[in-house]
Amino acid sequence: MQDYDFKTHFRLHRSTFDLLLGKINIKLQNQTRPTSRCSPNKMLLITLWILATPESYRSVGCRFGVCKKTVFKVIRRTIDAIYEMASTTIKWPGATEAQNIISANSSTAGFPGVLGAIDGTHIPIRTPQHSSGTYINRKGFHSLQLQVVCQHNLKFTDCYVGQPGSMHDARVFRHSEICTDLQNSTLFFPEDSHLIGDAAYPLSDRLLTPYRDTGNLTRYQVRYNFKLSSTRMSVERAIGILKCRFRRLRFFDSPDLAFISKSVIAACTLHNFCIDENDLHFENSEELSSGGAATINSENNIYNSTVTARAKRDRIARLL
Repeated sequence: MQDYDFKTHFRLHRSTFDLLLGKINIKLQNQTRPTSRCSPNKMLLITLWILATPESYRSVGCRFGVCKKTVFKVIRRTIDAIYEMASTTIKWPGATEAQNIISANSSTAGFPGVLGAIDGTHIPIRTPQHSSGTYINRKGFHSLQLQVVCQHNLKFTDCYVGQPGSMHDARVFRHSEICTDLQNSTLFFPEDSHLIGDAAYPLSDRLLTPYRDTGNLTRYQVRYNFKLSSTRMSVERAIGILKCRFRRLRFFDSPDLAFISKSVIAACTLHNFCIDENDLHFENSEELSSGGAATINSENNIYNSTVTARAKRDRIARLL
């Protein structure tokens, strides 16, 4: 295949594919005994095809000359290998990188101190066998929640997946590790930096959200909301690129929720890996809405806001 055709089918440039294969080749070689007809190269190609398309396992097996059972084994083992890369590929920025991120976000829309933007999206799934009602989201379909924190360059610095679709974004946030990290200010948020999120998230010193628009906002508050919205567009775009590149995330027809969660993290890992290799250009205007964040614009979401958090938001609003 020409490189363009290769990327169209497998969602990566051939050079990116070769680098990725080099990282997981040994792990796949150690697991090829039950699937001896599949080389590590073929295992990765099958897995990328599965993530890139909604095609059935049986159809993919016919395409690659293996049976459905082999496809099932291959994708699980390859997903495991990619998933193991997550800890080194999706990581919180160090001190020097954090300063670069803050500067880049400030130059984008003039919003100071932004270390990342947080948002959520739904991963549609088939009806679960147990407690299916809890997985029905506000749009009426079954899903798992994916919460991400994103840099200005569209890389994910934190990913959390697995909560049922009916759970509100604020509650998903409370269950995630990043919520605990917010308390470790000096370690994770140098120089009074913070995340930004929409109105579904709770206001705190380290997570700034918009002012509730009741029709009486001051011009400072209106400008603050505009600047915050402009800065956090990066996370919506990142989610759009992720779902456009790996279309399996539009619907997982599997009863194994743990495997779905692991596959989503693997896709996020590949997303970051591609950015590191300058392998972008996979977005579509139809995909740029995350579809996960609740549009609730209620001050009730500031359940744990403090006087200092509100004062910080007011101070930034007057500076913009």
